[in-house]
Amino acid sequence: MMVVTTPTLPGYRVVKVLGVVHGLTVRTRGVGGKFVAGIEGMFGGEVTTYSSEAEKARRESLQRLIEAATGMGANAVIAADFETSDILQGMATLFSAYGTAVVVEPVKDAA
Repeated sequence: MMVVTTPTLPGYRVVKVLGVVHGLTVRTRGVGGKFVAGIEGMFGGEVTTYSSEAEKARRESLQRLIEAATGMGANAVIAADFETSDILQGMATLFSAYGTAVVVEPVKDAA
């Protein structure tokens, strides 16, 4: 499954637009994670516990996007993007990947 952030896929043409597709996950911030992040925050710099969880959530939302697009019959997703939102008064973060599920085929050379 090809997933691109661009509205087109070089070397391919869109033969069918299947519609909007998304994948999401919600991650809570556990007490242990908050504690470690608090200690890291006292020294400045990256809060690695949050970075690690955010990366896992991004991958999970992308995988869910791909699964949803595959279920629709797509072989590509164009105009993909990610979004995050704090919910539950900052106790959890929603990670969302979305785009347009399409069927593409390679462009044939005229030669």
